Amino acid sequence: MSTAASVKIRTAGSAGFHLNRRGRFLFVGLPVLVLAALAAAAAVFFGTHAVAPAAAAPQRPATAPVESVTVDYGDTLWSLAGRVAPEAPRNETILRIGELNDLTGSELQPGQVLFVPRAS
Repeated sequence: MSTAASVKIRTAGSAGFHLNRRGRFLFVGLPVLVLAALAAAAAVFFGTHAVAPAAAAPQRPATAPVESVTVDYGDTLWSLAGRVAPEAPRNETILRIGELNDLTGSELQPGQVLFVPRAS
C-alpha cells in the first residue's frame, strides 16, 4: 500500500471540530434554559400587571342593611338564619351570613359577633 493511498483528504465539512456532551450543553442547552427563565419571568410580571383592578375585585351588588348579632350557646347558622330572616330561604340567608363575616366553615363560638342581613 502506498503512502498516498493511506492519507485521508479532509473536506470543508469535516474540520475535526466535535463537541462533547458538556460543549453541546454550553452552546445549546444553556441559552435555551436562560430564554425559558426569561419567558417565565416575563409571563409572571406581565400576567400580574395586566389584570385590571376592576376585573380583580368582584362587583358586589348594592348591600342590604345589616345588623350585628351575638352568638348564644347552641346557636347554629340554620337557627340564626331562621331568627333574623324568617320569610327568606334559610340557605340563601346562611350564604349571605357567610359572605358578610368571611366564614370558612359552620363553626360558631358563644359570644361571637356576626353581621346578619336585617329582616325587611
